[in-house]
Amino acid sequence: MPAAVVVIPAALQGAAMLVDEIWFHRRRELPRWERIGHPLDTATIVACLAWLLATDPGDAWALPGYVGLAIFSTVFVTKDEWVHARLCTAGEQWLHAVLFTLHPIVLYAFAHAWWSGRGDLVAAQLAVASGFLVYQVVYWNLVAGPRREIDNGWYADLGARWYTADDTPIALLRAEARHRNPWIARVIGDAPLEVLDLGCGAGFLANYLGARGHRVTGIDTTAENLRVAEQHDRTRRVVYRVGDARRLPFPDGGFDVACAMDLLEHVEEPEQVIAEASRVLAPSGLFFFHTFNRTWLANLIVIKGVELFVRNTPADLHVLRMFLTPEEVAGMLRAHGLELVELRGSRPRFRWPLWRMLFTGRVGDDFGFTFTSSTRLGFTGIARKLRAPAAAAAVSPSRTPLRSGE
Repeated sequence: MPAAVVVIPAALQGAAMLVDEIWFHRRRELPRWERIGHPLDTATIVACLAWLLATDPGDAWALPGYVGLAIFSTVFVTKDEWVHARLCTAGEQWLHAVLFTLHPIVLYAFAHAWWSGRGDLVAAQLAVASGFLVYQVVYWNLVAGPRREIDNGWYADLGARWYTADDTPIALLRAEARHRNPWIARVIGDAPLEVLDLGCGAGFLANYLGARGHRVTGIDTTAENLRVAEQHDRTRRVVYRVGDARRLPFPDGGFDVACAMDLLEHVEEPEQVIAEASRVLAPSGLFFFHTFNRTWLANLIVIKGVELFVRNTPADLHVLRMFLTPEEVAGMLRAHGLELVELRGSRPRFRWPLWRMLFTGRVGDDFGFTFTSSTRLGFTGIARKLRAPAAAAAVSPSRTPLRSGE
């Protein structure tokens, strides 16, 4: 039997598994079930190959036993799809489909090699599969450790430094607010509206919109943050409440605008935040959001770059697995009756304040962000609540083409 009959499908499977492991798995990290489940997948392959080497093609029970193991392995490797449906990108899911297709083909090829007397090929593959099994157990359960958890408690200890510190990443959040707040205000207009600021923190957006005459409610899980927000509310009209954006204490349809700025990447259930925002929005109400994209570039700049170049950045201020792609957010919006109206990329301005930060670790008040056409780092968007009555006179965001640097 030509070795290529076995080597080619095995090589294709190996290449696909390497891409899945090195590119996709390490980008999103693996939850506990996959850390256990993936080695079990490999163990079923090891069992199939070991069975072939332990039996003789002439034994009456050898082939039926292998067929049973192969069928079990082919079905068993699909067990993680309920996890993949929630956590994986379209590209990773497509690669899984390729692997599921190759799996029975490879098992058949090695059975054919065994039947043809090429036990050497089976033994070689058994050694490779066993080595990969050891790697999966050791790396994902001992080296990589448990899934990274985001540190949201860090914000509670900032106090007055929310508004003053330049030696902490909170100064970057202030810079983002200086960039986005005027844009949000222009979109919603001057007529007083009912605005809900989800995950409002110390009130950067809520107080800004309150000062422009809107009736704003800010909600956050941390009372310490809200006390700082109230101290900086010069109008004394913004209402601040402790609460969870995933379970809002408000009736349906009570707000004209809801905002989730730098919030979605801080919760384990971002879709529940979107669902609740949709529920409390009136027909044709607007949902503003900003979050970070789950890309290698965002990991390099938003996570590693900030940790390296901004002073006093805590570990796990951001966690890559919690970043969201624009496609994922758009799907969540559609699922909860929200129509994506506009999506803009965002990045720091390449000016002196950025280079100064790289040398000093401090973020000055002249540090700035700008909109851009690329969403590879982060993105800001607007969605509108669907099923609006025909007579509704809702605010309408501009549909003018995006201009980089606006």
